[in-house]
Amino acid sequence: MKTKQSILISFLITLLLTTAGTAAAELGMQITTNEADQRNPAISGDRIVWQDYRSGNWDIYMYDISTGIEKPIITSGFYQWYPDISGDRIVWEDSHYGNDDIYMHNILSKEEMWITTNEADQWQPAISGDRIIWHDNRNENWEIYMYDISTKEETQITTHGSYEKYPPAVDGDRIVWEDSHYENDDIYMYDISTKEETQITTNEADQWQPAISGDRIVWLDYRNGNADIYMYDISTKVETQITTNGSFQGYPDISGDRIIWQDKRNGNDDIYMYDISTGVETPIITNKSNQWNPAISGDRIVWQDYRNGNADIYMLTLDAVENLNELQDYVNDEDLSTSTVKTLNKKLDSVITLLNKGEDESAIDKLEGFIGTVEGLEKSKKLTMDQAEYLITEAENIIKLIEISEG
Repeated sequence: MKTKQSILISFLITLLLTTAGTAAAELGMQITTNEADQRNPAISGDRIVWQDYRSGNWDIYMYDISTGIEKPIITSGFYQWYPDISGDRIVWEDSHYGNDDIYMHNILSKEEMWITTNEADQWQPAISGDRIIWHDNRNENWEIYMYDISTKEETQITTHGSYEKYPPAVDGDRIVWEDSHYENDDIYMYDISTKEETQITTNEADQWQPAISGDRIVWLDYRNGNADIYMYDISTKVETQITTNGSFQGYPDISGDRIIWQDKRNGNDDIYMYDISTGVETPIITNKSNQWNPAISGDRIVWQDYRNGNADIYMLTLDAVENLNELQDYVNDEDLSTSTVKTLNKKLDSVITLLNKGEDESAIDKLEGFIGTVEGLEKSKKLTMDQAEYLITEAENIIKLIEISEG
């Protein structure tokens, strides 16, 4: 069912963006509302982190999707930036002692840990499980280092003497980075378990900005004269061109079968997605403002969005059933009578059950019945016009999604 739902979401978003400009502007949930800039989001499960300028310098903040609570992680008065998150751990680059060091915060224990103490600069960390990686200038050129939280051991990963320009990425036992070892920029990988380094790209053009999820590595590639997104499958050793549009596509991220990136084909920077399992490319956000620095974890995409004049963090959930659950949350959070809440939730529960069973026609019938019920509740003054309009719009979007998948 997940594959089918991913196809549904892809087509629904495409329909909304191409047929209703106002709907496109409403896609995505605004996570931050402060008038200062919030940049460089990262996501892991139910948690989003970012760097935040509301205090006049860059701090690290977190939003818990499950609780709806935002809180500061570090507000020391110095610059803290480029956060990453994996499970209960957050890492960032910190200028607390004059140079840039790597720090970690444990969400559960609320403990902060100073990871690097070398007087040189350490930049742009990434984390996966017990492993933290970063750029390190202690040898007067930029190398990749790793810290294992479980063993408390630090390891130098690269010894090329070249300049690794873009932040390294890590997933499980594999680290990827951009390396100028042979004058142009190539993508390299290091396997922590085997201690083997592999050159992933050998094309004479530049390859930048790698990201990794499981057996798949994605990056920005200039071999065609413009910036495209490419992918390499470690298990099959097959390289695939993902985008072919002649404009700029960059800053990719990947989670499972989904690749997202920043795309300039419409004149400004938008967010696009490619589903590896279906071969479908989908515009996620095509707002007239710029959307930068996307990140993905499972069914959730986050990005830095300029539609309000400053940089805010937005999120979009790609799971149809989860969107129905969020519609139920709306019903539960509104000031409605007990009988109205019970009636609406009962109908939405039946839709979720039918979708999970793959009984799409029956789900459409239930959603049409849900719309009729909402209209009746509005006429009897048990729902306001705004409440009814919101519920009907959301239900109609789900109906369109199901119909498109069938036909």
